[in-house]
Amino acid sequence: MIEGDSLDYSLLNDWADFDCNGYYTCEIGVRRGLGSKIIMDQVKNNYFHIGVDPYGDRVYQHTDNDANSKWNGKPTPPTYPDSMRDQLIKDFHWYIKQGKFHLANMTDTDFMGSNEYKDKRFALVHFDGPHTTKDVINESIWFANRAAPKTRFIFDDYKTYDMQTVADCLHHFSFKPLAKGENKILLEN
Repeated sequence: MIEGDSLDYSLLNDWADFDCNGYYTCEIGVRRGLGSKIIMDQVKNNYFHIGVDPYGDRVYQHTDNDANSKWNGKPTPPTYPDSMRDQLIKDFHWYIKQGKFHLANMTDTDFMGSNEYKDKRFALVHFDGPHTTKDVINESIWFANRAAPKTRFIFDDYKTYDMQTVADCLHHFSFKPLAKGENKILLEN
C-alpha cells in the first residue's frame, strides 16, 4: 500500500491537476511514494516524474530546529531504510514499466550536482525532503533556474522552515504564492 506521512494530500491532488506541456515533474523526498503517485496520476502532458530520495537510513538535519522537534515522541528524525526503497520500486512497478517514473536514489545535493539532471526543465516540483530553510532555498533556486515557462512549486511542511525567505528568493524568478493549506503551500511563476 502506497502511503504518505503528511497532511493536505487533497490539495496536492488538486494542485497537481496541471498541464506540464511536455516538461518533467519531480518530488524531493519520496519516502513511501504517495506524493509521487498523486502527481503522476494527476498531471497532464509531463515527460516523466523523477523521485529523489537516498534512503539508506541516513541521519541528517531534518528541520531548522531539530533539537526541539519530535517525531512520534522521539527526539530524532525518521530514517528511511533501503527496504522502504525496495517496497517503493515494487509498488511503482506499473509506473516504471510505463516509463512514467524514475527513482534518483541519491540525496538532493547529489541530484542537483549530477550531470544527468542539470539540463532538464521542470513544470511541477514537490519539495518534501529536508525541511531546513537552507536546504529548501538551495533546492528551490536550483529548480527555479530550470523552471518551464509555467511552473508550480509545492512545499510540504512549510511551517517548519522560513517559508517567507524561500518565497522572497523565488520572487526574483517571478514565483508568487497561489494557495496554501495547513501543511502545503503552492507557488507558481
